[in-house]
Amino acid sequence: MSRKGPWCSCAAVALAVMASAPEASAYCRSNTCKVPELCLQDDLPRGDCKPLRWTGDCIGFSIQEDASREVSYQQISDVVEAAFRTWQEAPCPGGGTPGLRVLNLGPVACGEVELNARDGKTPLVDGLVPGNANVVVFRDMDWLATAGHTSEMLALTTVQFDKKTGDLWGADMEINSNLYDFSVGDDSAAPREDLLSVVTHEAGHFLGLDHSLIGPEATMHYRYDRSDPLNFRTLHEDDIAAICQVYPPRDLSASTCNPIPPHGFAPECAADQLVTCGVAPRAAGGAGWGAPLAVAAIGAAAWRRAGRRGRR
Repeated sequence: MSRKGPWCSCAAVALAVMASAPEASAYCRSNTCKVPELCLQDDLPRGDCKPLRWTGDCIGFSIQEDASREVSYQQISDVVEAAFRTWQEAPCPGGGTPGLRVLNLGPVACGEVELNARDGKTPLVDGLVPGNANVVVFRDMDWLATAGHTSEMLALTTVQFDKKTGDLWGADMEINSNLYDFSVGDDSAAPREDLLSVVTHEAGHFLGLDHSLIGPEATMHYRYDRSDPLNFRTLHEDDIAAICQVYPPRDLSASTCNPIPPHGFAPECAADQLVTCGVAPRAAGGAGWGAPLAVAAIGAAAWRRAGRRGRR
């Protein structure tokens, strides 16, 4: 789906269990164009299509505080941290690990997929753009009531970005706990889906990766295989090559980690923000912390990446 103007929304792509997919050569990066057959594998644009990446080395995420009737806040916090840690600790071929840090900013009240920007659509608060959060949220009810959601989707990640540069500005992850049951342990026998596997796949989309064409052994393959439910927990060499290409290893010890989104961080949705600026996230280690698709006058777009279930 798309609409005219500075913003456009692109249709979701699926993750499912696959019956017999053709194998291709390698990973693909998400890009600014809705061209399914386009597979960018480096930093170079293809025409007007540019690969996506976060420009900074420090990214924050938050978890909607209500969690789920199936999964507690602490459980999902542990799972999301573990999923991002898998990508951050990938052993890059030339040595080192990817040059990025992903931080848990704690619980937030907002569970909406939104990017607050000076785009003429976001209501201003006292003349200022409201703060924002990259949220992970469970949808325990009415999954199909939202446009773009289908019954095959296990999860859906929407990333917001600058169409001109490919710079990622925000990402929100929705988990379909309305139509599917999730397991948080090591026993994910049918009909339960392994939450860590699904979230690890979605974390790849959050970081700018598209679906891999190499085969179902890759974490970024588009289908979740119920016959091998824990497979996506562990990165394939194709996934490792992808994350290390997008975020090459480098020394992060001297750089300040600033995970705050453009216009500031805020735990409330835009419509509920009655303050004049975004608030700072709670300090690391505070209550609620886990253990183990905007800038004025710049057009933006949103890609939605979905995880689907399939059967062998």
